[in-house]
Amino acid sequence: MKVISLYLLKFLSILPIKVLYFISRIFSFLVTKVIKYRTQVVDKNLTLTRRFFKNHDLLNVKYRFYKYFVDLYMEAIKMNSVNKNFFIKNFKVNNIKDLNDFYDQGKSVMLMLSHYSGYEWCISLPYYLKHDVAAVYSPLKNKALNNFIVKSREKHGISLFSRYLAFREIFKKEKQGKPTLYGLVADQSPQLNSKNLFWTKFLDQKVPVFTGPEVIAKKYKMPVVYGEMKRVERGSYIINFKLISLDASKEKKHVITKKYLRLIEEQIKKDPSLYLWTHNRFKHAKN
Repeated sequence: MKVISLYLLKFLSILPIKVLYFISRIFSFLVTKVIKYRTQVVDKNLTLTRRFFKNHDLLNVKYRFYKYFVDLYMEAIKMNSVNKNFFIKNFKVNNIKDLNDFYDQGKSVMLMLSHYSGYEWCISLPYYLKHDVAAVYSPLKNKALNNFIVKSREKHGISLFSRYLAFREIFKKEKQGKPTLYGLVADQSPQLNSKNLFWTKFLDQKVPVFTGPEVIAKKYKMPVVYGEMKRVERGSYIINFKLISLDASKEKKHVITKKYLRLIEEQIKKDPSLYLWTHNRFKHAKN
């Protein structure tokens, strides 16, 4: 079954993107109405945070989210077979000069990303930047599927570090002295036994937040930027880099993480349907 799934993914990846979007429409109906994939979690998350975006209709947000959600996975599958030209055509990277200036100064950069809009498209950043680009990911239990995902991302020049080895791998990378852009996502629920967390408000909920990116950036005196992803239209995205700190080591504790959360909230307020509501983000919330 695992082998069949792998071959299916490879087959899907070579289909034209327009065909994948047609399939996506069918799957979004099945996922929402038939399979009801994590609909209880989505309903719970939207209900808990409804005051935060009270001008949006929750049912409308839910169904628009599932359409986007399946699109996102189809796009991620497609990335196994595309090349640089595909990204240059469909993914605009703004204020590149700001990051390249850090490279010219010999500085590594901490890029804080969120599960908002087409975050998977950031695997193509090596095509745009002078920095080496590395990202932290969570390995899947299905080794064949995990290898497929890793290879489909690394073929675009990005290095992937398992979240279990992230601190060690970043230490090794920094010892090499090559300026690197580290992409980390820290907006989901951490394990409560993690030493790098603190409790704060996010989307009107008091939740534990992972502070790993801030800790790493402070240790190596990195500039910190937020990657603000925007969906222009289906299959077309823009990323803007918003400066959070020029030198993380000079910031007070948790200031960077709080700024990061506020920037995510600003985006969610504008269009909540583009956030990843299938994750049980508020399972440890204290209200």
